[in-house]
Amino acid sequence: MEGIEKILAKVEGVMRVAACLSLMAMVLITVADISGRLKQSPIFGSEELVSFLAVLALGLTLPYAHSHRSHIGVEVFVQLLSMRVRRRLKLFREILSILFFAMVTAMIGLYARDKQLSGEVSMNLGLPEHVLIYVLAACFAVPTLAMLVDFIRFLGQWRQQ
Repeated sequence: MEGIEKILAKVEGVMRVAACLSLMAMVLITVADISGRLKQSPIFGSEELVSFLAVLALGLTLPYAHSHRSHIGVEVFVQLLSMRVRRRLKLFREILSILFFAMVTAMIGLYARDKQLSGEVSMNLGLPEHVLIYVLAACFAVPTLAMLVDFIRFLGQWRQQ
């Protein structure tokens, strides 16, 4: 289990750097496009590129957000409950989260397959959209696996108590 956690941590680090690079590329393209518009020569397809990079940036940050618990919590309410009820709520929440993320991963993968089979490409640049959607599915798969590892660790701790 520890080996999987180390691999996930490395993947998360690589994804975090890639998200930063995507964000930086978005800024550079936007600045270059605005500068080009001032000289009457904007970058063709800049809106497409920026939107693709935005999808990448958001998808690539999912594992980081999960590992740092950067999601919305209802801790004030939960702290009022007994430890037994809190554990059961956590069990229920973890199962639902894993199922939801697994379902989203599968549905995005199926959507990417449909796009690939239809041969659909982006409007201006003619880039294959299915590649980006497959990457987004992989971005969802990583936190799903991390949630599964957290769930197994939680079950192990629960049994020890």
